[in-house]
Amino acid sequence: MNGAETSARRESLDTVTGLMSAAAIFLGVLCATDLHLSIAGTSVRMEPVRVGVAAVVLALVAAGIGGRNRRLAAIACVVAASGWVLGMIVAVITVRPLF
Repeated sequence: MNGAETSARRESLDTVTGLMSAAAIFLGVLCATDLHLSIAGTSVRMEPVRVGVAAVVLALVAAGIGGRNRRLAAIACVVAASGWVLGMIVAVITVRPLF
């Protein structure tokens, strides 16, 4: 492998890391809202355990990969963990299912 191939591979890995971090932030915010949608009889629930664990795992994997988006991955870890905790608190107070 030469330097150009390694650089191209690293750039694509940085792109994936950024997308994973953004997805973790999005899922962390969804987890904090404890959202429950019902459209035409189809119910979609954002239970905090399912969504929060996915958000935290995505954020931690993105942080483990590191690279150019280290700061975004760190922010994703904080948002995902905070969203999970807040979603759990809201679910317990409002007596909704956790998972």
